[in-house]
Amino acid sequence: MGLRNAVRFVEEYVAIILKWVTYITSLTVLFGYIATFFEWGNKGPFLYIKNNLQSIWLGAITAVTLLLIIWTSLLRRRFISSFRDNFKNNLQTNWDFQGKWRIPEKGTLLVTGPDDCGGITKIGAQWENYTFTFKARITRDCIGVIVRAQDLDNYYMFQIRADKIVSHRRVAVPVVPVPVPQPPQQAPQTGAPQMQPITFNIGWVIYTPPMQLNRPLNDWFDCKITVRGESVCVRIDDNIVLQSESLLKIPTGKVGFRNAGIEEALIKNVKVVLQP
Repeated sequence: MGLRNAVRFVEEYVAIILKWVTYITSLTVLFGYIATFFEWGNKGPFLYIKNNLQSIWLGAITAVTLLLIIWTSLLRRRFISSFRDNFKNNLQTNWDFQGKWRIPEKGTLLVTGPDDCGGITKIGAQWENYTFTFKARITRDCIGVIVRAQDLDNYYMFQIRADKIVSHRRVAVPVVPVPVPQPPQQAPQTGAPQMQPITFNIGWVIYTPPMQLNRPLNDWFDCKITVRGESVCVRIDDNIVLQSESLLKIPTGKVGFRNAGIEEALIKNVKVVLQP
């Protein structure tokens, strides 16, 4: 079972339990009150209910409260209603980034290198379906737009250039060290084996061919990226410039931007809206 299906499964069953706990408790207490007016209310389970109404209510309220906390906690982790940044405060508040990011003027983010990783939001590791909107202007070469980021080494990026858009995936692959065989004449080592640390190779998958744009992006433009399940749709000024139904294999993740080397772009009005 995938992560998103597992979380949805838990949410659904917590909601069902919450509903039935509320129904059964309400009916029990209702019968308890009704039983006080009838003779059959003075024997068997009805007598117990009548004599313990307060305890039943307190137990039910406690159970419902705990279930609500669990349910809302799960929903909040996946469906924080929205995220915004107008770049009026310290970048460290909302973003984990490497490189020379800065705010050249109030309300505008400059995304540039020379670092290769880029930057992503501090929250959103469990975001699944969402729309990611912003305004951008390419000042040198391109702007890389990140979605479904688990960290700075695992994400999808759409590199928007003045005339085309290219899909990328950044991925960290573990490199397991191969043990060196001992010469036959060498006595075997005794004691605990020496553990070798696992390192990671960071690489890119570039999806071809690039999608050509209908017009050159020489000025500010509006970008809207919608991710749902494995599908993604990129719109520039309300025109669909890239669409795929099976590209995104990382089930959840944050958003962000990435430029490297001399690449530069300006960003405004970042907004993420979570969808059910």
